[in-house]
This record gives sequence, structure tokens and C-alpha cells, in this order.
Amino acid sequence: METTLQQKLTALGNLTANQSVDITPQINGRIVGLSLTDGGNIKYGERLVELDDREQSAIVAQARIAYEDAQRQLEYMETLIKRKAISVDELKAQRATVDRLEAALLAELAILDYYTLEAPFGGTLSFHELSVGALINAGTVITTLDDLSAMKLTFDLPESSLSHVSKGARITATTDAWPDKTFTGTIDSISPRIDPANLTFQVRAVLENPQAQLRPGMLMRTSIERPGEQQLVVPSRSILFDGNRRFVFVIDEQSKVERRLITTGQTVDEYIVVLSGLSAGEMVVNEGAVKVTDGRQVKVMTEDQPTLSSSFSSTAGKPMATDGIL
Repeated sequence: METTLQQKLTALGNLTANQSVDITPQINGRIVGLSLTDGGNIKYGERLVELDDREQSAIVAQARIAYEDAQRQLEYMETLIKRKAISVDELKAQRATVDRLEAALLAELAILDYYTLEAPFGGTLSFHELSVGALINAGTVITTLDDLSAMKLTFDLPESSLSHVSKGARITATTDAWPDKTFTGTIDSISPRIDPANLTFQVRAVLENPQAQLRPGMLMRTSIERPGEQQLVVPSRSILFDGNRRFVFVIDEQSKVERRLITTGQTVDEYIVVLSGLSAGEMVVNEGAVKVTDGRQVKVMTEDQPTLSSSFSSTAGKPMATDGIL
């Protein structure tokens, strides 16, 4: 019989958070405030770490005074220019001084911001080992912030499957951490490059994670359905062996059997795909094949066939009932 076998692509992949960032200071300093809870959830903009900023605050104050004094002097000189008490060049020079001092103030304010570390997005904190009073250097990782609302699953597929995947396609994935649960997602991006070393390309899918069951670093088995293909299949019990060769007994219109060599493919439940040697619509001996000889007359009987429904390696059978196979 012919049936549609639903093809599947399978692969192993690793999870990463939808967003992930290491919380690190941009300057050296002493920790004076720490609002970190291991594994805690935080909101966007929430203050995480404060460094001692007294020295920098004083520098900002001095820069602000210098800028404000220059601004007042500029305003006074603008009144003088109206009376022609100063030259235009003097006024331009003062304006340049104001601009320079304003830029210096903004630069010092930007540095002052480095003394406070805030959450760039909402998420979950990893563990940390630091305490208030500790000295810390710029670039030191204090903790990691992960957005677990959705997860990115990255996996490799063989070059031959490139034409069978597309952005937006649905995938399913499982993990040993939750053996009884299947997670679903969609393909978000496909790498434009093929790895010449192993002829694979990367695919990235996004899985929703509302209950935070999935975690960064998890290994997942993923499956992508492909369009089904018509395949010719026969019951496995119909196939006999002659050394390395496989054959079946085909029943002709006169109910005589003919031994026919076949080439087989994948197995689906109790059925085997026939690649060559048979044509659609031909009947084969289904019961008692070992007792049949070439050219023998047989009595054709009809029986109900079991439903074909299973999965195997990278393919799965589409449910379908058949009859007329002996």
C-alpha cells in the first residue's frame, strides 16, 4: 500500500536566555549597597549595586560650580555687548568656555552614573559571592541577569535539510529535566552560513517559558516536521530473506505467487518502506509467506489491517488504515 510518511528532522540543542547580561562595574570602587538575591526576580531599572561615589560626587559639584559661574559671566557679557563695552570676540570666547565647561560637567555626571548599577531589563539573578564593603575592579562579574520569559534554542542541522526549514516553522522539544513535558516554539532565525568542516548550519528557535521551567544551558532534543511524502510500504512479516537479499511473494490476477526481489528503506511499526521492486496496488502474501513457493496458487482473503501510527528515528507514520494485503 501507499501511505504518507510524515518526515521529521531531529537534533540536539542548547538553551540560552532570551536576554542575558553580566552585571559588571565600569570603574573600580568599594561596594556600599548590594540589593541582590540569589535566584531572585527583579524589574527593569531596579538598583542592584552601589559603589562609594563621594569622591566623584565632589568632582561633579566642582564641575557644576565652574559651569554655572561661566554661564552667569556669559549672561553678564551679553548685556555688555549691547553697550559695546566688550568686543564680539570676547563674547564668543566666553560662549566657548561655557560649552567646554558644560561638556566637562556632563562627562563627570556620566562617570557618576557608573557608581550605580541598575537592571537593564527584568529577569532572574544568578548567584553572587560579594558583600558590602568589598573592593571591586572594573569588569569584574558580580552576577548574571537572565530574562527567562522566553528561551532561545540553538541547534545544528545537516546541509541537506536547508530547503526543509524556514523561519516561523513550528518545532517541538523535550528535555530530561521534564521528561513528561513537550515544549513548543518557532524558528526565529537560520544561519546564512554553512560550516565547511561538518556541512551543517545553525538554527535558532524561540520557546515560550512562562513558568520558568527551562533554564540556560539545558540540553534539549528538538524535532521539526517536514512535508509528508508518499511511500510504498508492506507488512514486515511479508518480507523474506535470501542471504543479504530481501524478497516478497506477489499475487497476480490468477492468484498465483511470484517471488520478487525488493529494496527496502525505513521501518514504521510493523511496516517497511519498499524503495524498489514493487508497484502501488500489487498484492503480497501477508500470512504464511514462509510456506509459499514460487508459482503456487493461493487463495486470496481480505483482513482488516492495523492502523499505522508511530515515530522512528527522524520520521513518523501518518495514521492510515488499509485492506486487501495478504
